[in-house]
Amino acid sequence: MRSSFAFLALASSLTVASAAPSFAADYAVPPITRHAATVPYIDRGPNPYCGPRCGCPIVARVRHHSLEQAYSYGFDPRTRDEPHYYYGPVRTYVRYANPAYPERVLAY
Repeated sequence: MRSSFAFLALASSLTVASAAPSFAADYAVPPITRHAATVPYIDRGPNPYCGPRCGCPIVARVRHHSLEQAYSYGFDPRTRDEPHYYYGPVRTYVRYANPAYPERVLAY
């Protein structure tokens, strides 16, 4: 008796839901308005890395040996040995300096 009552309630609720008109489909969709961002635009000219506060960075190229590391062929990670450090080939590195302090370009 109870299962037939549940089946009858389910069937009647589906019938009522499918017979009801769908008024929501007739509503007009409001237009989407997009507002411009409030972030001010700063024209940096042809170089995007130049700014009004610090100017354009000074580019200096320095050449020195690269510091590299290697483990020996008999390396055992359980012994916690230090790797072997050695100087590799000479490479060119780029450093950038603030134009207000150009002497700091060679400082580490």
